[in-house]
Amino acid sequence: MSAAGLASKLEELRAAFDRTFAAAEQDQAAAQHVDVLAIRVAEQGYALRLAEVLAVHAERKLVPVPSPAPELLGLVGLRGLVAPVYDLRQLLGHAAGPTPRWLALARGMSAIGFAFDALDQHLRVPLGDVVMPQAIEAGGRIFTPGSVLTPSGPRPLLHLPTLIERVTHGQAPYGAPQREGPR
Repeated sequence: MSAAGLASKLEELRAAFDRTFAAAEQDQAAAQHVDVLAIRVAEQGYALRLAEVLAVHAERKLVPVPSPAPELLGLVGLRGLVAPVYDLRQLLGHAAGPTPRWLALARGMSAIGFAFDALDQHLRVPLGDVVMPQAIEAGGRIFTPGSVLTPSGPRPLLHLPTLIERVTHGQAPYGAPQREGPR
């Protein structure tokens, strides 16, 4: 190999070596932040981890279905997929109201949507601004095991996998009486 070819190969190897360190630094910086959606439910601020959300849609037509669960608003069709949509207002113990404008389709084994009133913004917050207390069920906050500090103040951080577990296993929403089984 000629001296020029060797120098070129050496420069190529140096550049590849430097790129691996730059990529690792970018991955490390991304791991130190959490992406959240700041939303409102019944005029109260909440946050959703973007990693738990598959898609967000506005003003989708819901088809009502008969159900003993008042929090089930109906079904929605999204790109060939039919998903049940639940009212976060009722799941979180707030009074029922008009049909919410927004819905978040949760990541999971099956498609489930959660409707909310307003989408305030997308935020990338430092990992240190996510506060997760030890006792998840303390104070009736089963769906909001922690909070996230945002520029507008702290917001309860909703845990979509817990909400999915709750609605798929027929348990009553927070603050609602438990339904009795067949007699």
